[in-house]
Amino acid sequence: MRSHGDCRQDFLNTLGRPFLGEELFDRIADTVFFLKDRDARYVAVNDALVRRCALASKADLIGRTAREVFPAPLGERFDDQDRRVLKEGLSINGRLELHLYPDRRQGWCLTWKEPLSGRDGKIVGLSGISRDVPTLTSPQPDVTALSSVLGYIHDHLDASLRLPDLAARARLSVFQFDQRIKALFGLSAGQYLTRARIERACNRLRQTDDPISIVAQECGYADQAAFTRQFHKSAGLTPKAYRSAMTRDRRQAPGQVQRT
Repeated sequence: MRSHGDCRQDFLNTLGRPFLGEELFDRIADTVFFLKDRDARYVAVNDALVRRCALASKADLIGRTAREVFPAPLGERFDDQDRRVLKEGLSINGRLELHLYPDRRQGWCLTWKEPLSGRDGKIVGLSGISRDVPTLTSPQPDVTALSSVLGYIHDHLDASLRLPDLAARARLSVFQFDQRIKALFGLSAGQYLTRARIERACNRLRQTDDPISIVAQECGYADQAAFTRQFHKSAGLTPKAYRSAMTRDRRQAPGQVQRT
């Protein structure tokens, strides 16, 4: 029986050319799509991003960075985020942030970014999408504060994060904070925080050889046993079993990132 890897390679061979996905994302007007190289320069984009930047064609974006395309301070923030993904290999999962429309009006979007690795395991670029949040059409003060708090969560997952403290940072009650999170992600605030921790743990287990106790600490769990219970509940595997499965896949299909 042929392996999954063999089937995938057979399919890619029949394409006759690299598949970057931009043709598919060209059909989705409310989602920006991009691929960037190790220097954070665009190498593939969809039509929505061209329109957002008020440019004439994709060629006007290729080879440029977000810092060169978007006005300050948005461009600097996007570029700094790109370089962190490229340097640390960390994913961005549903980050709430401001974006620009063709008339230069600001609106809110949810952004995802994933590091891309070469055959030698080193990061060679990143892929990303930003999806519009139509219910948030202007940079309202409470939404701006909420975005800042969500960024704070992802930057401090190794710390003790209490919902009352996070709600206060967003200048919201705990109930209001919970409702905002549910409207955006379909999760309670507590579930969102757990998901963020487990996603970070999966990232670290895939990409590093750090002891599980260290991964637990980096994701805000002082107790490895508590981390293992929550991870198993969320992922269906223990951290050790998950890492073993990911390592096996990595041997079959080289290209995962290793911390250097």
